[in-house]
Amino acid sequence: MTTLCKPATFYPEHLVNADDIMTVIEVCHPDSPYKQRAFEMIQNTEVKNRHLILPLTEVVKLGDFGARAARYKEAAIDMAQTVALEAMENARVQPEDVDMVITTSCTGFMMPSLTAHLINRLGLPNETKQIPIAQLGCVAGASAIGRAFEYCQTRRNSNVLIVCVETSSLCFHREANRLQDFISDALFADGAAAVVMRGDSQVSGLKLTNNQSVTIKDTLPYIEYDITHQGFKFSLDKQVMHSIPHVAPYLQSFCRRSLSRDANQVDSAIFHTGGKRILDELVRCLSLEPDMVARSRACLAETGNTSSVAVIDVLKRTFDSARHGDTSLLAAFGPGFTSEMSVGVWH
Repeated sequence: MTTLCKPATFYPEHLVNADDIMTVIEVCHPDSPYKQRAFEMIQNTEVKNRHLILPLTEVVKLGDFGARAARYKEAAIDMAQTVALEAMENARVQPEDVDMVITTSCTGFMMPSLTAHLINRLGLPNETKQIPIAQLGCVAGASAIGRAFEYCQTRRNSNVLIVCVETSSLCFHREANRLQDFISDALFADGAAAVVMRGDSQVSGLKLTNNQSVTIKDTLPYIEYDITHQGFKFSLDKQVMHSIPHVAPYLQSFCRRSLSRDANQVDSAIFHTGGKRILDELVRCLSLEPDMVARSRACLAETGNTSSVAVIDVLKRTFDSARHGDTSLLAAFGPGFTSEMSVGVWH
């Protein structure tokens, strides 16, 4: 049976809080008509701290795409190696035991891919299969779990290494002055996470039993990137705040079909952090008890929204309280508007 083992996480040393971001907005956009509204919304995000790969004073001076790409390559490879080694140790997997490596990262670009760098850095077999995922944003961590599950289902002796790395701070644009830009500046953050999917049940963890992918049509503008001479420029439409009612029926039917129970009857929910509104909507639309999203809220408060990394972080937090036989629903949401969901039983 396929088993998600205990993950590893890493967050860089440079801490920022809401006051820091409001100071940046004040300095960069003193006459913005959105400033006061942005300050009110930022104070309501529930994000207490975020980690960045650079000091904030350097982030606001970031240059062109090439300079940002160089920063990304250096940080991404190092963070990926750090979490990969710990995740493999947690799973009791040696480099020669890895059959596939999946990486997720939507906040930078490099070629050869991060997967190829990990094969070299970790000494993985030459035959290791590679799946680098770059365009799924926040849903990518859950998508990687789904693809690893599908691969291991028919290959019980296989092991898949999943590594998620995000450097959202490198997408900062000093001149961006919309309300949504200010909120994004206060929400997204940097970090890395890794987890191993084993094709067997020789190590304790979350034994996955089913997965599903869902894309809601006519929602493409909800989450987008513009490609500029300074790199990726993030665009978050306010309609994304109303996305969960579209997805909730799929989550509900998925749980009923896979576990013969409603979503609010699983023992734990492992949700991508999204933001305060997204978590509030999950509670409302699925009739969840508030403490079902407590780990996601804690992750949001302590690290912000780290895109594909976040759902792996919440999975790690769930290991501390999971009991043998408990059921879990894991889900994340991202551009497209796309959702990835999995269910499993702890053993």
